[in-house]
Amino acid sequence: MTSPVVWQDAFDRATAAAAPLGLTVKDALAQDTASNTEPWVYFETASASSGRLGMGELVDEETGQIWLHLMVRRGTGAINAITQRKALSVAFRVPVTPLPAGLFYDDQGFDPPNKDETGNWVRFSLMVDYRYQDIVLPTS
Repeated sequence: MTSPVVWQDAFDRATAAAAPLGLTVKDALAQDTASNTEPWVYFETASASSGRLGMGELVDEETGQIWLHLMVRRGTGAINAITQRKALSVAFRVPVTPLPAGLFYDDQGFDPPNKDETGNWVRFSLMVDYRYQDIVLPTS
């Protein structure tokens, strides 16, 4: 499960980085791809694990990935898409606003487009690993 703090911080960072590029960031579950005429970024998260740090500790650590899929029109060439994806990457390597307590962005991966994919749009993906540690208070 992705924590709301992680989702919101990453979405806000991606949106701020995409705005100067003229890109809109869309929630993968709320987007309407049929209305897109310009490049856009769809945003999703994938949590890898969540568990307590040590026996009896009140700190829970969640790890996972933030995925930013830059969608560009087929036939426009790769260099502009690579440049835009790099700008999105920087937002998670050099944060301009403080990170929420316990949130850390780590390694990144770049998924190349699939030249055999059909349709008018090509996907250039950026994956950002994250760790999030929060305190789980006992209920009593």
